[in-house]
Amino acid sequence: MRIRDSGMPDETFWESLLDVPLILSRLGIERFRDVAELGCGYGTFSIPVAKAIRGTLFTFDIDPAMVARTAERGSGLRIRAQLRDVMSEGFGVRADAVLLFNILHGEEPVRLLQQAANALNPAGEVLVIHWRHDLATPRGPAADIRPGPSQISGWATEAGLSASAVIDLPPWHYGLRLRST
Repeated sequence: MRIRDSGMPDETFWESLLDVPLILSRLGIERFRDVAELGCGYGTFSIPVAKAIRGTLFTFDIDPAMVARTAERGSGLRIRAQLRDVMSEGFGVRADAVLLFNILHGEEPVRLLQQAANALNPAGEVLVIHWRHDLATPRGPAADIRPGPSQISGWATEAGLSASAVIDLPPWHYGLRLRST
């Protein structure tokens, strides 16, 4: 299932909008062995995540061009880039962390969080980042569908997860760590 308002801009522009090292550092990505990522896009996060973790990155997208681009950029790394609709098929893997980056503005966020929770190993975490909802950003979904941290925390509770305090990810993002309750 394609997530509403999720088209990708030009790769160079996209990557200029994200402080990937800061985001991954504040989320503590290096703590994990195996990680699953939904929406690999150009591999913007996939490549640095694969380099930082001790195991395998399983990354999924519904766009064949994005899967191919990530596989190309990640050649030689422990990345398994796959074409997969996780909303209908689930993740199909178990991981220590599941990454849901800039994707919870879709039509079924609770169901997506449940799919992510189902993919977690015991004591695993769903790591979420999203575009800030309280200021104008150079990209991101329309303001009226952009969730704030409290909304994501509420959805997490419905999905059987508990949320951490909000993690500031300047200039345009925030993050949350979600754990099974």
